[in-house]
Amino acid sequence: MKPFEELAFYDDFMFGQIMQDREICRTVLEILLGIKIDRLEYPEVQKIIAPFYTTKGVRYDVYVEGGKRVYDVEIQNATEPNIGKRTRFYQSMLDVVALMRGQNYEELKESIIIFLCRYDPFKKGIPCYTVERKCREDGSIRLNDEATLYVFNCRAYQNAQSSELKGFLKYIECGKAETDFTRRLQKMVEIKIGNEVIKNAYLSWSLAEHDAIRKGRVEGKAEGLAEGISKGEQKNKLANARNLLAMKLGTNEQIAQAVDLPLETVEDLAKQL
Repeated sequence: MKPFEELAFYDDFMFGQIMQDREICRTVLEILLGIKIDRLEYPEVQKIIAPFYTTKGVRYDVYVEGGKRVYDVEIQNATEPNIGKRTRFYQSMLDVVALMRGQNYEELKESIIIFLCRYDPFKKGIPCYTVERKCREDGSIRLNDEATLYVFNCRAYQNAQSSELKGFLKYIECGKAETDFTRRLQKMVEIKIGNEVIKNAYLSWSLAEHDAIRKGRVEGKAEGLAEGISKGEQKNKLANARNLLAMKLGTNEQIAQAVDLPLETVEDLAKQL
């Protein structure tokens, strides 16, 4: 867990804290997209959309509506190998929720998904990859579905077209505030770090994230993903371990050795009984 005092603007928690400010969020969007935005609703950070109880949901870093547009802004510090499918899923959730409100297809708002990456996802050295759907056979034919993906490569900040965009991307990549706006952002970060209430919120948030990650790792091991074991074989091992634990036939170490499972997995199973 990164110490609270060391958080930078690009860290998930701090990014959400700063982007909750409507004017800051609007300025960020205007710099990234090179447009003027008349009106924005209050940004929602860590917004969770799960249309159905049984379906996988999505958590947006910053979700905001403005006029006939919806925006999703994601900060990406670590390499995402499946960024294409991830953005496809994010887009689908935006549309599902809109249609569940009773809107028709023609009423869907224009959606803009923005990924701020501290690495080059496509390795072409382009500061902004703008992705829209068009015809493969004739590039002049566009689908006009009003869904656009912007993937920013912060490492290529030197190639950005505007000085404001260059300064903003450089701030995310290097932490250097060299424009009036990024100096304003850095000042806000420093103020947040001096706030004990926000610090406590971060500690609670971090513990929740840690628990979710740990649970995912344990479940991954239990399914045999880490060791490359077949799911059927792994389920049998888990069932055998549960039976031995229920009958108290041996210590956790002995059961782990008997069924060929990691000790950590057996200990977690024991806690569930």
